[in-house]
Amino acid sequence: MEYETFLKCLDEIRCVNNVKYMETEDLTDFNKKSAYYICKEIYEKQLSNENGYVVIGLSGGKTPIDVYKNMCAIKDIKIDKNKLIFFIIDERYKNDDHKFSNYNNIKFLFDELNINKETQLYKPDTKKDLVSCIRDYNEQIKSMLEKYKKIDIAILGMGSDFHIASLFPNVYYNIYMNNYQNNYIYEDNETIRSLNADNNVNLSLLNEHVYFTTTNNFDVRKRITVSLNLLSNSTSKIFLLNTADKLNLWKNMLLNFYVNPNYNLYPAFKVIDSRNTTVIACGHKNYSKMLEDLYVQKDCALSPVSNNNVENKNELLTIVIFGCSGDLAKKKIYPALFKLFCNNLLPKNIIIIGFARTEQDFESFFNKISIYLKISLNSYKNLSVFEKAERLNSFKSKCRYFIGNYLSTESFENFDVYITQEERIALGCFGQKGNEKHKQVNSTSQFPNNHTNTNVTNNIDNGCEPPMPTDSPKRCPYSSSYSNTSGNATCPHSFHHSVKPSNTGCPYLSSQANTSDNSGCPYISHHINKSGNSGCPYTITRMLYLALPPHIFVSTLQNYKKYCLNKNRITKILLEKPFGKDLESFKILSKQILEAFPEKNIYRIDHYLGKDMVSGLLKLKFTNTFLLSLMNRHFIKCIKITLKETKGVYGRGQYFDPYGIIRDVMQNHMLQLLTLITMEHPTDLDDKSIQNEKIKILKSIASIKLEDTVIGQYIKSNNDDTNNNNSNISENANIDKSKINHSYHDDPHVDPNSITPTFCTCVLYINSINWHGVPIILKAGKGLNNDICEIKIQFHNIMGSSDESMYNNEFVIILQPVEGIYLKLMIKKMGSEEMEEVQLNLSLNENNNKAYVPEAYETLLSECYKGYKRKFISDEELYESWRIFTPLLNELQEKHVKPLSYPFGSSGPQEAYDLVRKYYNYGKNYDTTAKFCRKSSYYDDSLFDNMRE
Repeated sequence: MEYETFLKCLDEIRCVNNVKYMETEDLTDFNKKSAYYICKEIYEKQLSNENGYVVIGLSGGKTPIDVYKNMCAIKDIKIDKNKLIFFIIDERYKNDDHKFSNYNNIKFLFDELNINKETQLYKPDTKKDLVSCIRDYNEQIKSMLEKYKKIDIAILGMGSDFHIASLFPNVYYNIYMNNYQNNYIYEDNETIRSLNADNNVNLSLLNEHVYFTTTNNFDVRKRITVSLNLLSNSTSKIFLLNTADKLNLWKNMLLNFYVNPNYNLYPAFKVIDSRNTTVIACGHKNYSKMLEDLYVQKDCALSPVSNNNVENKNELLTIVIFGCSGDLAKKKIYPALFKLFCNNLLPKNIIIIGFARTEQDFESFFNKISIYLKISLNSYKNLSVFEKAERLNSFKSKCRYFIGNYLSTESFENFDVYITQEERIALGCFGQKGNEKHKQVNSTSQFPNNHTNTNVTNNIDNGCEPPMPTDSPKRCPYSSSYSNTSGNATCPHSFHHSVKPSNTGCPYLSSQANTSDNSGCPYISHHINKSGNSGCPYTITRMLYLALPPHIFVSTLQNYKKYCLNKNRITKILLEKPFGKDLESFKILSKQILEAFPEKNIYRIDHYLGKDMVSGLLKLKFTNTFLLSLMNRHFIKCIKITLKETKGVYGRGQYFDPYGIIRDVMQNHMLQLLTLITMEHPTDLDDKSIQNEKIKILKSIASIKLEDTVIGQYIKSNNDDTNNNNSNISENANIDKSKINHSYHDDPHVDPNSITPTFCTCVLYINSINWHGVPIILKAGKGLNNDICEIKIQFHNIMGSSDESMYNNEFVIILQPVEGIYLKLMIKKMGSEEMEEVQLNLSLNENNNKAYVPEAYETLLSECYKGYKRKFISDEELYESWRIFTPLLNELQEKHVKPLSYPFGSSGPQEAYDLVRKYYNYGKNYDTTAKFCRKSSYYDDSLFDNMRE
């Protein structure tokens, strides 16, 4: 191919949504056209740049190698090679002569072009230690930009997980954990600490030029890469995509980003949004035309999610979410229901009714929750944008919104009419025309202060039931809840009242039923409300989720029971913590709840029990013989359960201050983890047997003593690592203030004299044969130096050994922020007689990255729907857990024990470390500084250095 021939090909370039696409016929054509296109860009920029210098970034991988070879062979484009400045976009942390080194694979280009490697090439010096290498290359790039002002061309590719360069999803998390969280490369600063590790992170705030990243999915774990901002600011960006798989990946990225615009997951889109991006494509004919069609056609569907559910046409599930306008409902409950709905794990006939006091219409309500639903859609990578929109709209059609007051009897009277009618519509009880009419009425009308039903058509022919005469109020014989038919309200069973049964069409009395779609069965009220023992053809389940403060639980349940309860519906009630503040308040609350509904109907939520790794603790213990046989006092020195959070409680002080860290996480989450890891093998794996074994453990735990406890409260740190120069925490409303260095008392809702603990370490004992004398250490806190939840099971030293300077063997289970398991062992150091500690490490997230893992609330909602209670807390479990902690809580309150101060971002009070070391062996290399504590075991990457080679 000659340059003149190539120029004619430029006419075929098509622009789709700000990206130019050059298509090629085969790999040979791809390599030649790519080479010519890059050389053309270099030539034009040498003409336009004032000094003629062109700065070019080269990425690694196999794709560009043949392109660069073709560039060396081009002679008909006149380029001043002395004014070419190259830099390596990303590099593997290996020596320059290593087979996986990007520089080693493309150094022929510099040799062929006679590039002066001292003055025309910028690359990482991988002979240096990692920290020095990163910092040195960062300074090199800064120097290059100061001298040449800009980057002209960046040549990029895309990996199978959507990464570009060595910017692996989640980009922010990877950079933050490797560079900032541990002060490993760069120091913490105000910019970084103000960010959230979520989908809304602003990557422009990561203002260094070079970062250290890691991956377990590709060759060589440790990587060096320039920043996404640097790449985006390049004048021209060229993506080389030379296979059908890569083009399909690019298409999926475009579709996914449409639903969830997230630079963290799709860094290439930040490059696209910065304009002047070109894709050179091979492997798909008319690729750009196909992309254009994605935005206007519906037949571009990718593979749908598999259907895992057996449809039951005679089943209706009604989910009522009380408190649906709150954060819990918007951020957790509705997204969880949406994922279950998308995965076909809920029945086809389902209604989701939100109940709240907020005055708003349905569209306003759904728009608020749809923000979080769209984020959930990101996990469905095989769905087209249109299929995702269909799923969202389909879910929307199942949702309703009802305005009501939890203390108002009138609200619940109206709600009874509303929910019954919605259930009948869902089951097609009115016939097609009638259902449409009822839906229209419900969407345009309101009950007094809620949804009214004043315009129901009295037309039997179109399938709608007439209202019951207002002068004859009486209780429906087929419903135990409806008692008031006055006013304009419609009796949901009125047609049964006004029409006498006959043998001309009712399937309840004969087989000659008229069930045509436009008429509906006129006796359907009788069928769906008749006692289940009399042959009701429908199974109707109501799940009531009380996403409410505990003080509203009782009034809500009492009003629902009095005005809305139907004995022919299966009723399940989900309750959120806290369940009281101590043993006495719990007993009062529990008594009132159980007076309204029996224990079998109650599902008390501890979301930790819904976590996949937590639910696997029992199987981990009881299916691995070596672990089961060692889990007793003869082998175990101690058990240490840690739950640390870097965030403070700023913004949540009004909720947190009356409760404190003990009630917030220790009395519930941590005790549940303890029972799962220490319980005996149940006689059966049914719900009751598992609960019984957990209760046995709790009953064996004595109340915690004050002398075995250290409490703390964080104060503002004077350390530069955590201070961030934030003199006024309330100045910036756009950041998560709980992550910024502050004192507990800075929260305006916290009493300046509050002694509520934000940190607690305590020691307890299980008085059982297996665990007698084994100390159990619980440590939890806010505003600490790390986010982690882990269980460490430390073994005794070898019998006869008294060397406490050595590490003990440990079996460690990590629950968050990643899930993993590792075993600490002692081995002889190679070439020496000394012993050293090694870790057998298993990162469950990396090894199961293709498996779909439901989030906690998905699991809990699904388990409740199925009727399983093993992942919920029983009344007796809560009683015992409050019994364990209430004496300590009372003593702290009565003696006004002042918590010890610890700096925000530290590892907690020194006294806590002194308490723990009485029972737990930290080993000879332990350092108590916060800097060491940041480097927790799961950040260690030495085990992965050569695993892919």
